Amino acid sequence: MRHAFKIGMVFPVLLAAQQVPTIRVPVRLVSVPTLVYSAGNRLIPGLESTDFRVFDNGRLQDVTLDTTSTRVSLAVAIQVNQEVREYVPFIAKVGSVLDALLAGESGETAVIAYRGEVETVKPFGSGDVGTALARIPPSGRKARMIDAGMRALAMLKERPASHARVLLLIGQPMDDGSESGLDALREGAEAENVTVYAVALPELNKAFVSDTFSLQGLSSRSDRGGFQAGVDLGKLIPTASRGSAAEAATDPFSTLTGATGGRQFHVRKQRELEGALATMGVELRSTYLLSYTPSSTETGYHNIRVEVDVPGAKAYARPGYWMSRN
Repeated sequence: MRHAFKIGMVFPVLLAAQQVPTIRVPVRLVSVPTLVYSAGNRLIPGLESTDFRVFDNGRLQDVTLDTTSTRVSLAVAIQVNQEVREYVPFIAKVGSVLDALLAGESGETAVIAYRGEVETVKPFGSGDVGTALARIPPSGRKARMIDAGMRALAMLKERPASHARVLLLIGQPMDDGSESGLDALREGAEAENVTVYAVALPELNKAFVSDTFSLQGLSSRSDRGGFQAGVDLGKLIPTASRGSAAEAATDPFSTLTGATGGRQFHVRKQRELEGALATMGVELRSTYLLSYTPSSTETGYHNIRVEVDVPGAKAYARPGYWMSRN
């Protein structure tokens, strides 16, 4: 007998008791990316639209499941000032891994470096990520993270609307010297449907350890665009969080990831850095993309509840969105 499992029964390591973000959308079509796990915390592939029930403010919706593989347009903005000089070589080592696991064979990657200046070191459609990362010299003291994010948004805006637009920030969760404000970056990411992920690096007095990490069980050639079915995320996930209201007041990474449905990873080892990239890849290309047109056009906040009709399954999706007037 099949049973319904509600969105509240989520994978505990993924949510980590954090407040799940909401997204404001000014359009009628609502997208609900959803992850489904087995009782053993493995991704469940091959589900159909009839396996899901989506409720909008308590009303059952007519849901469509997109079964095509979505191409990823990934903009990576990396802090390269003196405050992170010891970490830059470790980041450069994962360039090929970053490109393969996040963008995949069908996707595309751009790289932006930021310090006192913001520099595009690899535009979309040209060059190699590993080579671009290897030639970034750390210098200066400022860190114009917000301005780098705005540069990334401008580049992502030019990518096809059918692509999944992703901004990955790698650096310390702070800004020093930007001309733009955090609110402008957050609102721009929401408006352009950009999901923000962040990898937070430790302070220099806290050792960043180089070690070996084998990404076994992963493949960039699977039929879902990046990973073999049945990957055990419990072996991949480093320390990660979704932005809470308390963190958002002082942490720009939490503000951005929380507003766009992304995630912030805190890493202290090269293994954790690679694990963060692997986990992001799983989320980006192993997600069921459900969509519907709400039966109610009331403005304001709409609650979303997702149920999946698979015994022992656990599901994760965003809990709601804002519907504004056209």
